[in-house]
Amino acid sequence: MLRLMKHMFWLAVLLGNSPAQAAFPERPITLVVPFSAGGPADVMARTFARSMGARLGQPIIVENKPGAGGLIGISAVARAPGDGYTLGMAGTGAMVYAPFISQKMPFDPLKDVTHLSTMVRTPNLLVVNMNSPFKTVADLVSAAKREPGKLSIASAGVGSSTHVVGALFQHEAAIRLNHVPYKGAAPAVQDLIGGQVDMSIAEVTAVAHLIKAGKLRGLMLTDLKRFPALPDVPTAAEVGLPKVLASGAYGLVAPRGLPGEVARKLSDAATDALRSPEVIEKFAEQGGIAQPGTPDAYRALLKSEQERWGPVIKAAGITAE
Repeated sequence: MLRLMKHMFWLAVLLGNSPAQAAFPERPITLVVPFSAGGPADVMARTFARSMGARLGQPIIVENKPGAGGLIGISAVARAPGDGYTLGMAGTGAMVYAPFISQKMPFDPLKDVTHLSTMVRTPNLLVVNMNSPFKTVADLVSAAKREPGKLSIASAGVGSSTHVVGALFQHEAAIRLNHVPYKGAAPAVQDLIGGQVDMSIAEVTAVAHLIKAGKLRGLMLTDLKRFPALPDVPTAAEVGLPKVLASGAYGLVAPRGLPGEVARKLSDAATDALRSPEVIEKFAEQGGIAQPGTPDAYRALLKSEQERWGPVIKAAGITAE
């Protein structure tokens, strides 16, 4: 009996020290950001990664994988091992719009990833050049109705959030604009400043500083409340377009098949980080609103957004080129 107890003791010691039982995480974690380095999303991701990593006791290293509206980066996450060491910052383009636009969707946003937490919300703005004759949305809509198809609207590319929200704006305002797609928000905004296009709908993260600098004029915010940093820009409801509500929604995802305990630990650390004053403040500086939320809340948000935007995309005939 004594010999059996000794054997059981040493077996327990060996199992307790085995790699399979090691506490997660035991090495650095990678956060894939499917956008270019240096942009607002990248800045917010790096702030979030530092805060979340501190809570997990391991560094979280940001890896930029831009392209295809976020599909390239999140596809890489979906293909990674489901061990908790690869995470992704998923945006609305890849998770909500792409399934209705892409002819060859590389993953299912509702089934092929593990949803960990909502992260940040970024309202959209309808903007024009500061020298534009349009001082209000009413001015712009009136001109567009007089000459359908003459005024141009820039977007960050076919199927981008700015393209889709622009289509919703045209539908609700009963106008027709000339869509001019660019390869990203930066060149679209640059040509708007230069006067090559008449207007654009852009995430507040991309244009708030340009409005403050007097280079662009904000005509409408696609949110329920005015944005604190731009208190003079009215909401869509205030200009008579209450259904033009759209915000970029970013969430934290991991590969499918993540062990339950690992998923819970990551989700809890993410939520805690998103509630920290440092993260809230840094997000606000970039035009983002921190959005801590449960995995179920994020999954439900994606499902409801897909149900909402699918018909808009189909009605507008938006497809990948």
